[in-house]
Amino acid sequence: MLDINNLTIELMGTANPFIILRDVSLSLKNGEILGIAGESGSGKTILAKSILNLIKKPVVKTGGSINLDGAELSSEKDFRAIRGSKISMIFQNPTASLNPVFTIGSQLIETIRIHQPKMSVQEAKDRAVELLTEVEIPHPEERLNTYPHQLSGGMNQRVMIALALSSNPEILIADEATTALDVTIQAQIVALLKKLNKEKNLSIIFITHDLSLLAQVADESFIMYAGEIMERLTSDQLRNDDMRHPYTKNLQSCVPKIGDNREYLNTITGTITFNNAEFDNACVFHPRCDRATDKCKTSKPPFSNGFTCWYPY
Repeated sequence: MLDINNLTIELMGTANPFIILRDVSLSLKNGEILGIAGESGSGKTILAKSILNLIKKPVVKTGGSINLDGAELSSEKDFRAIRGSKISMIFQNPTASLNPVFTIGSQLIETIRIHQPKMSVQEAKDRAVELLTEVEIPHPEERLNTYPHQLSGGMNQRVMIALALSSNPEILIADEATTALDVTIQAQIVALLKKLNKEKNLSIIFITHDLSLLAQVADESFIMYAGEIMERLTSDQLRNDDMRHPYTKNLQSCVPKIGDNREYLNTITGTITFNNAEFDNACVFHPRCDRATDKCKTSKPPFSNGFTCWYPY
């Protein structure tokens, strides 16, 4: 359905220009849940926004292509035709994404009628109740008159999912949709997304920090670091800790496991770096990698056999 080929996004026109995404390529199949994970600053959100052309200067697309159903999306007109209708997005902080001075019902009805202008207000209201029922919000008719601050974070996230589904999209981008929620609510939202994926054949791009969550949710996952793809993994590989790239191994080792007797949590040495011309001929992860050699500093590894590394595990 969705093909991204060699996508490059750069921050231009500043004192310190750098590459936000470098030659990113991935494909989303019909009915698939595709996971994307990585540290903060690895380019996950910019990738999601680029799919909908929600970036603006000084962040600029400088290379690559985005294709939907075999047709390239290039102009703003192309993106406007699919934004919200074929591809919808839910964001990390649901409370900040909803307008606090309008009721849930008014926001849902407005969104429904934007995509279906011939629908009457009453029809849109009935559709809003259906959507709230779909996302398992109790007493949906009453919730139409509720303001966002009167709902919990989990309920607001369900409203955001209802808004995203209001245009019957083929693809849903969930940008860290569970990060701001507690563990039990997170599990409910994940179960809801999986249910929608099965019942509606909805393709989902699921962005998160949590590798264990990806193992439960995603059919296939990509691990990103500093704007580059480090590794591609199946759900079985994630569940079995079958990772080859040192960065993915390090990320996994940072997660404490039941029965661990460690006095301190593991961390990855150093901090994420800006990806710039310095890494045109070098592995972007080598400054933090305990397996790096001189080759990593002078030659960029290709993406091969599912990972980008000269010295995989």
